[in-house]
Amino acid sequence: MKKSEMFSIQGISGESYNEEKKTGGADDMSKNVVYKPAKKQLSKRLYEYRWVYFLGLPGLILLFTFHYLPMRGLLMAFEDYNPHMGILGSPWVGFKHFATLFQDAKFYNMLRNTLVISGLNLLTFPAPIILALILNEVRNSKFKKFIQTSVYLPHFLSWAIVVSLTFFLLSTEQGVVNKIAASFGKEPTAYLFSTTAIYPIIVIQSLWKGIGWGSIVYLAAIAGVDQSLYEAAKMDGASRLQCIMKITLPSIMPTGVVMLILKMGSIISVDFEQVFLMNNAMVKKQLEVFEIYIYNNGIAGGSTQYSYTTAIGMFKSVVNTSLVLLPNWITSRKGYEG
Repeated sequence: MKKSEMFSIQGISGESYNEEKKTGGADDMSKNVVYKPAKKQLSKRLYEYRWVYFLGLPGLILLFTFHYLPMRGLLMAFEDYNPHMGILGSPWVGFKHFATLFQDAKFYNMLRNTLVISGLNLLTFPAPIILALILNEVRNSKFKKFIQTSVYLPHFLSWAIVVSLTFFLLSTEQGVVNKIAASFGKEPTAYLFSTTAIYPIIVIQSLWKGIGWGSIVYLAAIAGVDQSLYEAAKMDGASRLQCIMKITLPSIMPTGVVMLILKMGSIISVDFEQVFLMNNAMVKKQLEVFEIYIYNNGIAGGSTQYSYTTAIGMFKSVVNTSLVLLPNWITSRKGYEG
């Protein structure tokens, strides 16, 4: 194989390189020229790493079968779907269901409630980072493992258990909080039926359930920080707080940016099971979100508005995808890795 076929010269054509070589300027030019290997053909790369792709084949099949094939069901959003006629045989209605959604009197209330709950949850985004920084500073290994196990455990509890614990704590008659308040001579408060307290309760539930699990990725990022940076900083007299602010936080910033972008992708979605279990007649208006609306119109009570509820789900997906792509583009423009 010729040298010109094995290497491509970045920033200068092959003709000018040959010309320089003839005139004796190749030695001077070689100091500024960067050689990089020519890219292999796709077929050669596939054959070279064939066993790696073979190992990933079951996962690709599952991904295609359960994530891509079902996407043909999105066509129902543009049809008056009839199960007997099938997806391809149902009559086409275009954007009729989207227009119905935007004209629905409940739409703006659902959008507001969803954004309020998701926005409050977004405010808790730094909490796992703070927890990871605190755990990283704990020097007693046994105590650190105990704390880690304690904060990871809620993630594995179902929302039914979390909501049951909430009722146990905040119930008007049997709740621990109201019993403590009654011991001080105060009247019991109906926290679970309060339109002002329901949002903070939901946010605290989500924070308690997810803060430990969310800190794992940041602990892994902190573990990858070069320890020589801390040693150099300590030799210069830096305190532990200064090491955190000047070394640890900047080092895990790319991870934080990626996690924030992914978090933005669920800004118009809430956890259905949590909201469904916390719902009651007194806070029904505050907890009327898209997920509950889809359930009531597409499943509950024998409803068959498949096309309408598919349109709602598609609207959510488009908005969430946009809220991932836009922050990713902004962070890339700012020089961060998205």
